[in-house]
Amino acid sequence: MRIIVYSIVSVVSLAISALQLLMVIRAIMSWLPFDDSSPLQRFIYCVTEPIIIPVRNLLSKFDLFSTLPIDISFLVTYMILTFVLYLLPAVNF
Repeated sequence: MRIIVYSIVSVVSLAISALQLLMVIRAIMSWLPFDDSSPLQRFIYCVTEPIIIPVRNLLSKFDLFSTLPIDISFLVTYMILTFVLYLLPAVNF
């Protein structure tokens, strides 16, 4: 049982780390002049956007965040993923 839990935690940790890497690449790509129809950019947006949308929807319900001139949902999502990644080793018994 312990090996199964360790394997699941390892896979989830790897998936979260890969997602964080894709989010960093997405942020860098947003600063550079990339073609919006680029297959790489479309792939990264298709992978990262479903994770960011729920946080964006939640933050839009608060007046404080909806009036900001920038979208901080990306940063909040990254921080949540980091927190989950930090807590995952506690799942291993």
